Amino acid sequence: MVIANQEAVKRVKTNYEKQVSAICKEMDVPLEYFLALIILECSARKNPPSRYEAHVFEKLRAVKNGKIISYSGLKKADLAQYSDQTLKLLATSWGALQIMGYNCISMNISIDELKGDNSLYYSIQWCKLNYGKYLKKRDFQNAFHIHNTGKPYPLFWFAQTHDPLYVNKGLAYANALGVQWN
Repeated sequence: MVIANQEAVKRVKTNYEKQVSAICKEMDVPLEYFLALIILECSARKNPPSRYEAHVFEKLRAVKNGKIISYSGLKKADLAQYSDQTLKLLATSWGALQIMGYNCISMNISIDELKGDNSLYYSIQWCKLNYGKYLKKRDFQNAFHIHNTGKPYPLFWFAQTHDPLYVNKGLAYANALGVQWN
């Protein structure tokens, strides 16, 4: 059984609850899920560091150079205009939800918008666009798993997250934040 770190719960309430509450109300998504996700992704630090992922950069560059057909839905034409320096920004996760930079392409926003002052807004919007049907059903198990892996929770296997307890920790934080299950 995973127990939520109460210091992290206090920190997310202090650092994020007001802003996230307003965004969640506007987008009609569950506040507790996003506060829990912020704890998972950046430990609820107010100015979370970005996280460059060299393996993602190599995949993006391979797509751009025609060595592989696609990566995460991106094709050569999507990446043709970008320099290696920009590909590195696209291969970096940003903000409190650690959204990968390349997601700005499908959202039709700039990388600066994804990592700038409205990062939290665009990050929550990205989540809603990509797994909102699970959020609407309050199926946080699948939502956490998709956020971390891009795939729903496996039916006949264990979680495939980097941290095997990622989903369970998320659920524990959501509970600690007062989630109301249907």
